[in-house]
Amino acid sequence: MTLPLLLLFLLGALEISRMNMILETANNAAYEAARACIVPGATSEDGITAASATLNAIGVTGVEVVIEPSNITNATPSVTATVSIPYSDNLWLPASYATGSANVSCTLTRDWFIATQGVP
Repeated sequence: MTLPLLLLFLLGALEISRMNMILETANNAAYEAARACIVPGATSEDGITAASATLNAIGVTGVEVVIEPSNITNATPSVTATVSIPYSDNLWLPASYATGSANVSCTLTRDWFIATQGVP
């Protein structure tokens, strides 16, 4: 009688931990993408590559990475990276309760000196 209840709590704790791991990895990926794009001479593809490298560490699928603005120049004042990871495709157990996704954005502002003078 107690074994099924114990297994229920154990598997529930594992799934909640996986959801938290997905959310924190999305946070890290958004930061790394924005950080890669804010460097002078970087492109939005550099940010997508940086986010993908972070996301591949835990093997998530169905990821969407959006960099705004899509055309980055040396005069771009800030960059926003948004990462979206659907929970339903990335949990360890089939779960009908996890219908949402981890949606995380990170905005970094370029330093005035680097934006106007370039890297010394």
